[in-house]
Amino acid sequence: MTEEEKINIKEQFNYIVKDGIAPILKSAGFRKKGNNFHAHVGELDWCINIQKDGWGFDRYFNKWKFTINIGVTWNDYAICLFNKVSDFPLEGYCPVRARIGTIMGKGDYWFELRPNQDCTPVKDLICSTIKAKVLPLLNNIKCLNDLWDLIEDNRSWHTFLKKLFHVKSKQKIFWATPIDLYVLCLATGKTKKAKLLRRKMERRDPNTSLLDKIDEMYKKQGTN
Repeated sequence: MTEEEKINIKEQFNYIVKDGIAPILKSAGFRKKGNNFHAHVGELDWCINIQKDGWGFDRYFNKWKFTINIGVTWNDYAICLFNKVSDFPLEGYCPVRARIGTIMGKGDYWFELRPNQDCTPVKDLICSTIKAKVLPLLNNIKCLNDLWDLIEDNRSWHTFLKKLFHVKSKQKIFWATPIDLYVLCLATGKTKKAKLLRRKMERRDPNTSLLDKIDEMYKKQGTN
């Protein structure tokens, strides 16, 4: 891939972000920093990140890829895990996360750009997905309890989580680690489920000091 072709792809990407993604998200109340977007709604923070392919330009297939990640976090989680609250949290530090392909029903989906192509179809697909699926989904998540029906349960802990949390939603968009689920349990007053989850984690050599720190925080708040 020549330098001119790389420049053309970068121009396509910048056009998609500047003329497509950014105006839609800004009109929905998001702020922008680089390729990251953030909105604070109710007790939650919605975070969106445009992730570039870590492998860079694909010289063999003459293309370049990127995807979009969506995350949800809240102040107590940031204090527990990072000892501070950011006024612009990033998706990569969110406990509950999803990729746009999952929302589209396409799994781990990446958008592709090739040199000197018409990138309008890519822009239109992203914009229509954000308007029709991403924003409506987020607009239904304004408190912590709203997250439970949307958390994915078919990963390595599928059987246990399904029994523990009774997730019955047809569209399970988000995933979270056991530690993140533990914080969410305590934050939403599900103390019995939190204890069951902790016992499960303790069989797998967990970060006990972190679990104790989380417990202590919610004890002070009277929710544990």
